[in-house]
Amino acid sequence: MESALINPNELEHSRIKDPESSKEIKFLSAPALISSVPPWSLAAEIGLEPGDKILAVGEQKLRDIMDFNFHFGQSDELELLIRKANGEEIIIELEKDPDDELGVEFYTPLFNGVQECANKCPFCFIENQPYEDTRESLHLRDDDFRLSYLHGSYVTLTNLSFSDRKRIEELRPGPLYVSVHATEAEVRNLMLGRKKSKPVLEELSWLDSLDIPVHTQVVLCPEMNDGKHLLKTIEDLFNMRDKPVVSVAVVPVGLTKFHRAGLRRFTMDEAFEVVDMVQRWEAEDPSRKNFVFLSDEWFLMTHTPVPEQTYYGDYPQLEDGVGMTRLFLNEVEAELARLDCFVTDVSRNDGESKRVTWINGKISEPIVKIVAEKINYTLYNYFLNPICIDSQFWGTTNVSGLLTGNDIYQALRYIPKEMLGEKIIIPSVMLKEGRDIFLDDMSLAELEEKLGLPCVKAWGAEELIDTICKVKASH
Repeated sequence: MESALINPNELEHSRIKDPESSKEIKFLSAPALISSVPPWSLAAEIGLEPGDKILAVGEQKLRDIMDFNFHFGQSDELELLIRKANGEEIIIELEKDPDDELGVEFYTPLFNGVQECANKCPFCFIENQPYEDTRESLHLRDDDFRLSYLHGSYVTLTNLSFSDRKRIEELRPGPLYVSVHATEAEVRNLMLGRKKSKPVLEELSWLDSLDIPVHTQVVLCPEMNDGKHLLKTIEDLFNMRDKPVVSVAVVPVGLTKFHRAGLRRFTMDEAFEVVDMVQRWEAEDPSRKNFVFLSDEWFLMTHTPVPEQTYYGDYPQLEDGVGMTRLFLNEVEAELARLDCFVTDVSRNDGESKRVTWINGKISEPIVKIVAEKINYTLYNYFLNPICIDSQFWGTTNVSGLLTGNDIYQALRYIPKEMLGEKIIIPSVMLKEGRDIFLDDMSLAELEEKLGLPCVKAWGAEELIDTICKVKASH
C-alpha cells in the first residue's frame, strides 16, 4: 500500500506566510523513493538506482510528483540531493536540455502520503468490508485532490485545508473528479455522513474561477438522493455546464453482505424508473445531450439495450463504469471484422474445437453470451465458454471487478477439466495492476495451481481474442 512506503521520520514540516491573507501555508515534504531506472534514461547515466531517494531539487523539498516535475523542468542546470539506498547522501550536479526528463519511476506519486477521507458515507465500500480478508490497499480511504488529477479518482472537496486551496490555486490541476451525490446541502450531508459542509455548488464555482474543468458523479441510493433530489442535482449541475461541470455520471449504490448502515439496493422496477427519468430529462432539450451519463449497471440490471456510441460522446466517464460495455462491444466487432478474413482458412474446418473458459460477473451475463457467440462464429476452431458467477465472498455483489480468487475457485472446482478446456481467461479488472492478485489476496498463480489449469489475464477485446487463439491480425 502506498502509505506503507512513507517513513514518518522522513516527513518535514515547514510553513510560509501567505502574502494575501497573512495566514500560514503548511508545507509537508518527503523524499521521492525511486522504484525503477530504465537503462536508457538520464537517471541511469548519472548513476541513480532503484531504492535511491531524491531529497531535493536544488533547494526545493518535494511533496509529490507535481513538485518534482515543476522544479526539475525549471532550469537547465540544477543539483539533486540524493540519499543512496545505503544511507549515503550525495549531491549530483546536472546539465540538461530544457525538455530532458530524468526518466525514473517512483513508488508513489505522493511522496508525503495520501490525504485520507474524513467523511462517514453510509454506502462507503471501504468501511463495509472484512479487513482481515481483503487486500491491504483496499483499506485506505483516500480523498486527495492530487489523485483526482493524476488518476481520475473521485474526491468530495470536504477536507481541503487553506494550504490545499492555495496549492490548487497555484497548480490549476484539471480535470478534477468530484463526488457531488446531491446539490441540496441537507441531502449531501446525509450522503457524506456529515453535520455540515461547504455547499458543493460554491466549491464548483470556486473551481470555475480557476478555469479547472470538473467531471462529477452521483452515487444514487434509494430513498436518499434519488427521485426529485436527483432531478434537482442534474438541473443544478446542468446550469454550470462547462463552467466548470463537463459531465455527470449516475451510478447505483453497490452494497455487500458486510454492509452495516441499513441501506438497500435498487429493485429492478426502481432501476427502470431511474433510467426512464434521466432519459426523459435528456430528451426534453437537445442541448442536454452528452452531459448526464447512466453507468453500465443500470442497463445491465434492467436488461435493456446498451446505448450506442453516440450516447457516450468521447467517453468522459469511462473510469466510472460509464460506457465500458459499449466500448468493449465495439472493440469486439472491430477485432472480429479484422480477424474474419485472416483466420477463416485456419479456423473454419471440421477439426475439434479447442475449449476455453472465460470468467465474468453475473450482471454481465447477457452481454458476455452475445460476445461469446460472435467469437465462436468467427473462430470455428475455438469454443469460448463463458461462465458468469456471483460473489460468495461479498454476498450480493455480481460485478466482475469485485470477484475474488476464491469466488472463482469455488465456482469451478467441481467442473470437470475437460469442460473448462485448455485455459481460463480472467479479466484484468479483477486483479491488482502489476501484482496479479485478487481482492482477497489470492494470486493468479495460486488460482492456477488450485484449479490445475492455466489462468491467463486479458484486458479488452484484442487481448481476449489473442488469448483465446494466439492469432493476431497483421492488417
